[in-house]
Amino acid sequence: MATFDIVAIPQDASYVTFDALQLGRSNQQIVGRLLRFWEATNNKEDGELMGIVLLFLDEKNTVIHGFIPASLVDHNRYVLQESEIFNLSGFEVGRSTNLYKITDNPLAIRFLPSTNMTKIGNIGVTINQEKFMLQNSNLLQALANTNLALPDVVGQVMFVQGSNLHDGTSKERLVMRFKMDTSVIVYLQLWGEAASTFRSQISKKKTNKNVMVVTTINPKLFGGKSFYNKLIIYLIKYFTSY
Repeated sequence: MATFDIVAIPQDASYVTFDALQLGRSNQQIVGRLLRFWEATNNKEDGELMGIVLLFLDEKNTVIHGFIPASLVDHNRYVLQESEIFNLSGFEVGRSTNLYKITDNPLAIRFLPSTNMTKIGNIGVTINQEKFMLQNSNLLQALANTNLALPDVVGQVMFVQGSNLHDGTSKERLVMRFKMDTSVIVYLQLWGEAASTFRSQISKKKTNKNVMVVTTINPKLFGGKSFYNKLIIYLIKYFTSY
């Protein structure tokens, strides 16, 4: 079961960086910042919980994908805090999936009953606060309809279509015109938690025209138009307002 003690790790602690991880179960330890996490559900089985997906960042600015299976969610959920730094041990290292990739790392971490996740204090090194897998419109076109990767995008919201726009509890689908550069405007669809998060954000603004980062999108092409579906729901992050 995960613990919630806050401890300091000495600079000579025996943890490894993500690029030094080896496949399999071992006594390896890692230290990383939990960038974000979200629930993975099976939409074909009435939203059955499959587990929790996590993204960790280490001192070398390397990102790795973590996964807590559904059977272990209750033992670990309460310790999860975005932006905090954790020490992990007792996990399994496996190959990253070839579909719906959320990092460039070929490895992934899977939680086991023996996994211990401890929030830590001073580690003697600096870990960045955030990292995104931003892609330009040309690469997104190449990824469209392949389900190979779920990249991040940055752009300006030009127009939003949907109901109950200022109701932060509404999870109804939204469609927006999203300007990625001077000549590229795409359609971005949000639903579920992503849609309610967006409504909460725009209810605090005087205008909908904001520059924002949207993570883990699934690019699609329909009738020659680009649609970016927000399938893995987590983050809508505003950088500036207009």
